[in-house]
Amino acid sequence: MTNNMIETVKIKKILNECDGIKTLIFDRNYTNIPKPGQFVMIWVPGVDEIPMSISSYKNNGEWAITVKNIGECTDSIHKLKVGDYIGVRGPLGNFFKIPQETNKNIFLIGGGIGMAPLRFLATELIKMGRKFKLILGAKEETEVIFINEFLDYQKKELDLFFCTDDGSFGEKGVTTDLFEKIIENLNTEEIKNTIVFTCGPEIMMYKILQICEEKKIELYASLERIMRCGCGLCGLCVLDPIGLLVCNDGPVFSSKSLAEIKDFGQYKRDFSGKKNSI
Repeated sequence: MTNNMIETVKIKKILNECDGIKTLIFDRNYTNIPKPGQFVMIWVPGVDEIPMSISSYKNNGEWAITVKNIGECTDSIHKLKVGDYIGVRGPLGNFFKIPQETNKNIFLIGGGIGMAPLRFLATELIKMGRKFKLILGAKEETEVIFINEFLDYQKKELDLFFCTDDGSFGEKGVTTDLFEKIIENLNTEEIKNTIVFTCGPEIMMYKILQICEEKKIELYASLERIMRCGCGLCGLCVLDPIGLLVCNDGPVFSSKSLAEIKDFGQYKRDFSGKKNSI
């Protein structure tokens, strides 16, 4: 089976993560094992296909996607029940490449539903025995996802930092301010060996890029764009002016590429292809 063929799978478990966010778990006999940062196209009968980050994969063939209810397609997914079927196509796109150097000072910085692919990355890093710092931001406590799982990371001597816009959970503020405060306490060698993986609101990632550019920190960001095909045909996810496609060339982009993408942090296309300000 190729990555672009739809496979019908049965939902075996649904988890209510927090307000408006659910995780759907399904088994899939698929030889192409997904990597953190990749996505799948999800199809519900009568509804368009939409891209979804893979939030978890287990060696027994169990996959998971985490879905925020923000529109017609995601609302249809939220109405599904255990035992219902969905169509899955993928894994698609590139992925977060874990550095081989064990002395890397790794940061995972996520906002809201952007924590989904970073959760997958975090579990892979833990399997490898790698240390990392996790910064999670949300508008308020009711929108903090995977909280029990992440709090369990503290038992593994990992550094966790939480913030919310209203201060209802963790520090009051945003991820970018928290990141700046943390790296202010790093020495020159630690900053030199720092690498950042991020996913979340594009304005947040744009500000993180600016910080990393100033400090000469390596950065990889996972971008979200509207897609109809997921395989480079529709062109809705093209990034100007260099013409990269989020589906084929991404969704993960390096700081070098992001610095050349004028759309990053500024514009996204709608289903008609028209650019709209972020």
